[in-house]
Amino acid sequence: MNKDSKLWRLFTELEFEVSRLEEEHTLLKEKVKQSEEQRIPKASSVVQRVDWVELESGKRFLTKKELGKYLGMGAGTISNQLSSGIFPIRARRVGRSVRFDMREVLEYLETNKPFWERDRE
Repeated sequence: MNKDSKLWRLFTELEFEVSRLEEEHTLLKEKVKQSEEQRIPKASSVVQRVDWVELESGKRFLTKKELGKYLGMGAGTISNQLSSGIFPIRARRVGRSVRFDMREVLEYLETNKPFWERDRE
């Protein structure tokens, strides 16, 4: 076998391997995208307030439970969305507990945009 035929054979093997790796890379990218879509729940951009809930007059900070009553969702749902980073209202730590500023809640309900979009404006 001469040198040219060996080089040609190596070149064709290399081309085949490159195309195989490109296909594998594309398949892996698709699998990663699918697994991320399944793992991360989509944030609902619209939170509908069920009914006005009587709050203590002058109360500025709400607990998860109070906010959940106000927005018509469970405190557990709020916790899950907070830990996932998709809850649209900014939370504040007060000691070991989490509180929500009523002004932030009302601002979100008026604009219907999460805080990270409102901060950009």
